[in-house]
Amino acid sequence: MKKYIKTRQLGNRGEAFFEALITHYALVHKITGSKDIGLDFLCEWICGSQPTQLLFGVQIKTRSADTLKSIKSYGKSRLNWLEQFKINGVPVDKDTLDYWRGFDFPIFLFLIIENGNELNCFYKRYTPILQGLSKQSEEYFYKVNDKQKFLAFAEENKKIKGFCRDLFIDYVRCNYNKGILIIMDPMNLGLREFKRDAIFIDLIEDYKKRVFNTYKIYTNLFNYFKNKSKNE
Repeated sequence: MKKYIKTRQLGNRGEAFFEALITHYALVHKITGSKDIGLDFLCEWICGSQPTQLLFGVQIKTRSADTLKSIKSYGKSRLNWLEQFKINGVPVDKDTLDYWRGFDFPIFLFLIIENGNELNCFYKRYTPILQGLSKQSEEYFYKVNDKQKFLAFAEENKKIKGFCRDLFIDYVRCNYNKGILIIMDPMNLGLREFKRDAIFIDLIEDYKKRVFNTYKIYTNLFNYFKNKSKNE
């Protein structure tokens, strides 16, 4: 019972820390009890005081630093400019992964590490894993806090990189995976890194079959209305 209580207390501290960090950038909805679907939070990104309708799922794992097998830093990522790590001992089980594949929005694992009185927050992107583009062991964790500050942007004044960059790219991946090319303006998220209506050719390479199927559907539909107009 004592071990369970300590584990629960540690988990509560981790979830509270996550909520406190991200509250300026997302509306956070806790999933509890019988509603637990392998996610702890369903979040909606906000830009200033405006909700964006971009949803993402979060599972929280909280660990004491001395219980982790290894934590190795690989320097800053060239993509999101956050410090990247390989951290062993916190995998997501197969049943949960299979269930997550049914969602059409980005999924993240947030790892809270407690070291004495200090808490730090890391995240791993699961959208590429769920889409079969990478394995759990291949994806990095990214440190996303500077003490009590959430690194939504690696450069806050320029509104570039950081977690928001990864959230947007995984949102784009979710759309491309459905064959949809039309995406929201990244400026609606506060992100100033990409142009409005940008087409990410390097990402489309991973989804070209689905995108081409969408193209064929629209082409057939266009030809149908074109021929119908001629016959009227």
